[in-house]
Amino acid sequence: MPAPLQLAAISLSLTFAVLALPGTAHAEFPDKTVRIVVPYSPGGGTDIVARRLAERLTPRLKQTVVVENKPGANGIIGTDAVAKSAPDGHTYVLVVNTHLLNPILYKKMPYDTFNDLIGVTMVAKSPLVFVTQTEFPASNAVDFARYVKAKPDKYSYGSSENMTRLVGAMYNKAQNLDMVNVAYKGGAPLMTDVIGGVTTVGVTSVLTAKPFITAGKLRPLAVTGAQRTPALPNVPTMIESGMKDFEVYTSYSLYAPAKTPKAALERMQKEVHAVVMAPDMKEILAEQAATPVAQSVDEFNAEVKKDFAVWQRLAKEVNLQAE
Repeated sequence: MPAPLQLAAISLSLTFAVLALPGTAHAEFPDKTVRIVVPYSPGGGTDIVARRLAERLTPRLKQTVVVENKPGANGIIGTDAVAKSAPDGHTYVLVVNTHLLNPILYKKMPYDTFNDLIGVTMVAKSPLVFVTQTEFPASNAVDFARYVKAKPDKYSYGSSENMTRLVGAMYNKAQNLDMVNVAYKGGAPLMTDVIGGVTTVGVTSVLTAKPFITAGKLRPLAVTGAQRTPALPNVPTMIESGMKDFEVYTSYSLYAPAKTPKAALERMQKEVHAVVMAPDMKEILAEQAATPVAQSVDEFNAEVKKDFAVWQRLAKEVNLQAE
């Protein structure tokens, strides 16, 4: 074989070898339907974010992006399904901070939070809000606590996963209350029971609660951000209500199976960033008190380690235990 042809053959062989290397993203990625698993019930804040994201990612990825709800066990069931999925860049899970609380509370889990999953990016973050039924006589968190203290052993607070349970416990401790926790599989069923008076107060995202607040079905008591949110400008913060340092945010974060190729993770992060930073999506998020983030893959995974330490400290302070 003439020398130029030999060189061409060697070059072609090397090209095929590189494409065959494990962990190398396929040139046509994604080449099939992309799944985003929401490990909570339909209708909650995470579900809303996931569906807004999916419909905008579909044209950018040139593949259908579908959302699947797999609720249960504080998000563990759906997250486990993703941890055990093929690491080919086509399966993701969108979770809230409970994802980092679960390994603190449960000694035995079907997956390793830090070794079986890899972070893609934080899509957005938002303060939480405490809400009660409109018939309840209290109009803010301080008045609410006064009513609860007057009739102990009568009231309850609802949560949709461990993160909102933790925030409810923080309020219980800050006001020396004895409310019992009622756990739900998602924000939507929690809101239904708070509206009906089955559960006295709910801790949830503004994203989940705002439609019911706007419709006059729920009364907001306080938000957990450092400042009031433009989405609910007349609702005071917990700090304004006298609870110093009561500043907590829920985040909506995307993870993939641990061995997903870095190139696939970075492609997904790039597209998520483009979606959430677009004016229409920024406006949608802002209406629900959410702020887009979409930092790089490496930045997000570094932040996860720091956040885990924070949640460990908060859980210890209120003696949060597995239910």
